[in-house]
Amino acid sequence: MHIAPTRHEHGGTAKVYVYEADYAPDAAGVYWTATVRQGAEWSRNFEGSLPMAASAVAAIGEQAVRDEIIRKIDALK
Repeated sequence: MHIAPTRHEHGGTAKVYVYEADYAPDAAGVYWTATVRQGAEWSRNFEGSLPMAASAVAAIGEQAVRDEIIRKIDALK
């Protein structure tokens, strides 16, 4: 499944980031990869896994992945 490019403003620095991600169910829950950009010159890749029942991935997987990506962005300085 795919999350289209989405803007997020960093809470502490007011920098605007754009993230895009793919995610899919795996044995532990949902596995995701994301590309985060800030301007034209900066890009970073993140990946992770979130534990959840396979049946929950369709219902809450996208929001859980979005929340995790935003946590990673907000941890940037």
